[in-house]
Amino acid sequence: MTVLALMRHGEAGMSIPDHDRPITETGRAQARRTAQWLTDQGLVPTHALVSGARRTVETFHATGLACPMTATDQLYQCRGRRILDEINGLPGDVPVLLVVAHHPGLPDAVAELDPAGAPAGFAPGTVVLLDLDDGPAAPGSGRLRSSFTP
Repeated sequence: MTVLALMRHGEAGMSIPDHDRPITETGRAQARRTAQWLTDQGLVPTHALVSGARRTVETFHATGLACPMTATDQLYQCRGRRILDEINGLPGDVPVLLVVAHHPGLPDAVAELDPAGAPAGFAPGTVVLLDLDDGPAAPGSGRLRSSFTP
């Protein structure tokens, strides 16, 4: 079984184009608090899958987590099914996977994995934990474990 941590990027500043928006100092603090919460839960990610947008990459680095990271533009402005496809494209077994991406893709992915467990909100820095069944990430294959909003 994999534990999936779906995290929205920290608070972002303004920039054009949107892909280049940086996170703010508040966003950095949100990332650090979320990483501390994950650690307090005994969940240290073994790999991170991160949108290629500047704000998501900066959020991952601000967490201070020391796991390998794969950045992909496929997670930028995507829906939940695309997130599941990207998770399924990772090679090997990942016991704790962190995905840092965007709204509305993240709440869509949670609703796909556990339709009964979708959180009401997904503010910047929020992380939602799901337990995934063995096999591919597919509709109905997850169970909401908990969530945290810094």
